Amino acid sequence: MKRGTAVFLKYPEPGKVKTRLAKSIGAESSASAFRVMVGRVFENLRQAQPDFVAVVYDPPDQEQQIRSWLEPWLSTFAGEVLLIPQAPGDLGARLEAGIARCFEHFPDAALTVTGADCIEIEPEIYGGAWAELETGADAVYGPTDDGGYYLVGLKRPIPELFQNVPWSVEETLQASLDVAREAGLAIELLPQCSDIDTVREWEAAQEKLAARPALFFDRDGVVNESPGPGYVLDLESFHLQEGIGESIALLHDCGWLAILVTSQRGVGKGLMSSQELHNIHREMQRELEEIGGAFDGIYAFTDLPDCSYAAKPDPAMIEAAISDFGIDRSRSWMIGDADRDIKMAQLAGLAGTIRVVGEKAVGIEADCNLTEISELPELLQNILQF
Repeated sequence: MKRGTAVFLKYPEPGKVKTRLAKSIGAESSASAFRVMVGRVFENLRQAQPDFVAVVYDPPDQEQQIRSWLEPWLSTFAGEVLLIPQAPGDLGARLEAGIARCFEHFPDAALTVTGADCIEIEPEIYGGAWAELETGADAVYGPTDDGGYYLVGLKRPIPELFQNVPWSVEETLQASLDVAREAGLAIELLPQCSDIDTVREWEAAQEKLAARPALFFDRDGVVNESPGPGYVLDLESFHLQEGIGESIALLHDCGWLAILVTSQRGVGKGLMSSQELHNIHREMQRELEEIGGAFDGIYAFTDLPDCSYAAKPDPAMIEAAISDFGIDRSRSWMIGDADRDIKMAQLAGLAGTIRVVGEKAVGIEADCNLTEISELPELLQNILQF
């Protein structure tokens, strides 16, 4: 049975998301807050290692905008990723239709369904929900303290669970449970969590959303063996360096993020497709998860006309990650093997830089140097003061 999650969300257009919160902090600030929530939801979900993720989005005609916005997170999933437009109708109709589409793609699945405003759903909660479905439960609910639910889990479509239910009121969960019991379903409840709808809830979440430090990684020559003057164009040519998985696991254990910022001009030159690049990164994440830790975000300059970032040493990829993940630049570092990596980090105002010394000429000195990536875990413990 495949384990998967469907995340229902809207594009973060001011005035269209978190409207209750917007009454207190304004539409622009509310939309920015929603972006932060979504990022944390996907970050936690990736750590649960689902076999697939479905983004059920609204408005239906904004797939490209949704894909571009979520790419740094979606590209980190080792499993399959689907984008499904939401159906018209009330929340019940949209849930019913979106869930049906997920089971069309994955008929034999333990499916959890959630929104994008509950940052308290830890990886263990997803795992617990999947386990309950695999061992006999027909429906699993995660209750919120306002009478609703932050998650529902199913192993087949059950349309009646989303029909004739009052939504966004104190009775939502109880009404849903009544319907499930009347249908003779075996039900399990998960730990209670809080979602974020009001300014009080948003303020209470600030400690969880505090800025964190990150180590930014260049890819070729750092994460994987250098291809020399060419490009890594296929999976057969991609080989992880010794020590990368251990280093990322160490970062995570100490509350740091691991962010990949890579230039992949081979896509823009037509030597490989965006999908082929995505396949390499998906396999990279699978391998890293098996040995201890995978990247939290992936940013790639492809030199395509619609690429959101500028080429190194422009710090655009780092700046985007700082905004997306809430990163504290004053405590963050960069590791790379070229002058453009070091310069990019300096332009972004990061705390320090690490160079992997190799065949590339050194014109800009880094704060620390390595001759082998296998030395990185020890260096991190010595210089980053965990």
